[in-house]
Amino acid sequence: MKPILRSNSLTIDLRGLAIILLIVMATNFITLRLWMSMAPRAPDTETRHPDMVAASTELYLLDQARRYVYDTDAFESKVKEVSRKLDIPADWLMAVMHSESRFDASVKNIKGSGATGLIQFMPATAKDYNVTTDRLRNMNHIEQLDYVYEYLNRVRNKYKNYDSLTDLYLAILYPKALGEETCYTMYAKPSKAYEMNAGLDENKDGRVTVSDIDRRMKRVYPSAYNKPK
Repeated sequence: MKPILRSNSLTIDLRGLAIILLIVMATNFITLRLWMSMAPRAPDTETRHPDMVAASTELYLLDQARRYVYDTDAFESKVKEVSRKLDIPADWLMAVMHSESRFDASVKNIKGSGATGLIQFMPATAKDYNVTTDRLRNMNHIEQLDYVYEYLNRVRNKYKNYDSLTDLYLAILYPKALGEETCYTMYAKPSKAYEMNAGLDENKDGRVTVSDIDRRMKRVYPSAYNKPK
């Protein structure tokens, strides 16, 4: 006698199995997406401070210079050329220009000193180079960088080589402070000069010293500050 096969209990419902498989796959997919969303991700390089973009090969702060510079390739090349002639990292030159003018070659000092341009040439200083601040203001970045080089090179030859970002900034701000001790005071209360430079007084003690400038450069431009010569 042949055994009777009970198809309703032994036959696999293929449609039911397919539904089960789909549920399992969907559950695994959702679990994977949840795990990926909770995993730590690297910050977006476009929103980070330039000092944090370690993998970038672009010239330091060039992204901020684009606001005023039309030909960034020519500007970058010129900055590197000037820096090479001054025997300094290009990052240092970019940092001090950003500090003084935010790369606006035509900007004038808002406090009325008459200073103009990438490194804020004073009228008397411009005259030493047979140019006026009005002429400088109407130059493009590439042209003005020639005067930046002439100025920084003359200061270097008169005082000392630039061994740090702080040195380079002092060459623009107060050349006589180059080579002085960190306690050397450039501006102090009460004076008009101090009022115009009070923002550089890092510890707010009523004096702007070499130490204040060093601390400011380290705080605002840490990547350039730590860039070896």
